Amino acid sequence: MTVDRQLRQTLRRWGLHLRLAESLTWGPWGAAAGLGLGLLLALAARLWPLLMVRQLAGLAGLLALAGTTLGLVVVWLCPRSLSSSARIFDRRFGLAERLVTAVEVGAGRLRATPGMSTAQLADTLQSAARVVPQAMLPLRASRRALLSFGVLAIALTLSLWLPNPQEDVLLQRAAVRAAIEEQIEELEVVREEVAEADGLTEAEREILLQALEEVIAALDEGRATPEEAVAALSEAEQTLAELQDPGASTVQAGLESAAEGMADSELTRDIAEALANGDYQVAAQALAAYGSEDGESLTREEELELARELAEAAEALAESDPDLAEQLAQAAEAIERGDIGEAREAIREAARRMGEAGERVDRQETVESALAELQEGREQVAQAGGT
Repeated sequence: MTVDRQLRQTLRRWGLHLRLAESLTWGPWGAAAGLGLGLLLALAARLWPLLMVRQLAGLAGLLALAGTTLGLVVVWLCPRSLSSSARIFDRRFGLAERLVTAVEVGAGRLRATPGMSTAQLADTLQSAARVVPQAMLPLRASRRALLSFGVLAIALTLSLWLPNPQEDVLLQRAAVRAAIEEQIEELEVVREEVAEADGLTEAEREILLQALEEVIAALDEGRATPEEAVAALSEAEQTLAELQDPGASTVQAGLESAAEGMADSELTRDIAEALANGDYQVAAQALAAYGSEDGESLTREEELELARELAEAAEALAESDPDLAEQLAQAAEAIERGDIGEAREAIREAARRMGEAGERVDRQETVESALAELQEGREQVAQAGGT
């Protein structure tokens, strides 16, 4: 046996109307539930630094939308059998179990004589025809749900509008993270510069690179507190400070002074320009050219002029680099005596020492540059973190 088609169509039509009515109930209740979760989150954010106001507002809106969607999904996707629908409408429309009886009889789950089943079905259809679903099951939203939604919306608005001290904590964290990320980028640049820097021994380069890599790794963990970041930067500073050469600045000043004195002669102008520009190895090569056996021969007048320039340079370097000054002075004296062989040997040694002095200056500049970056980073992170 099967349920009467007209009865089945009636129940399905009423079922659609019921789902529409339930949508106007459970949709608002779902929105209210989502907004309630948003309010709880906003209240929690006043106790712990969780999210900013804009983020909380956006999340509350998403939760309300998700609650509405969930309510509608439950309404429209929850299956209902004909028997279940019949019981619901018997109760809502006051049909005294006519519908469920007709469905049970039609499905064969309830025995009845053909005459009784026909009469019962006719009575059920007649009673169903008098039902007006739009009047007995109006399509209007739940007032309680709307009231709850309104109260929760007001409470959420107040919670988001009132000053939240936890926002200062979040802003500080964001500032610290921005400062740390900036320092990571700058330290990576310094690391590349150290890897290519002149004047460093392999051991010194390895120490510098290891210190920089360790501090970058410590900062790049993403969860470093301001105190931890400052401590990592300070530790790297201490490591690099041990590589400093306090006398390098004096050597640099001496080389600059020597450059000024040698700039007035065509013979030593290239050396002077290279020293002034910090191209110490170029300057050393230019000086070494005068010590080469294959070098261009000079007139006696030019030799004496070169001797004067070397003597002036030796005087300028006497305090900052006595060894280099001594070789330059020996070269000048040898030229004046006419001992060109000894002069060339002294010039070659002076060029070698000038290159070493330049490496010393370059090494100190590299260390100072890395130290300055670490110190600046430590100060910025400390300022952002309020430490």
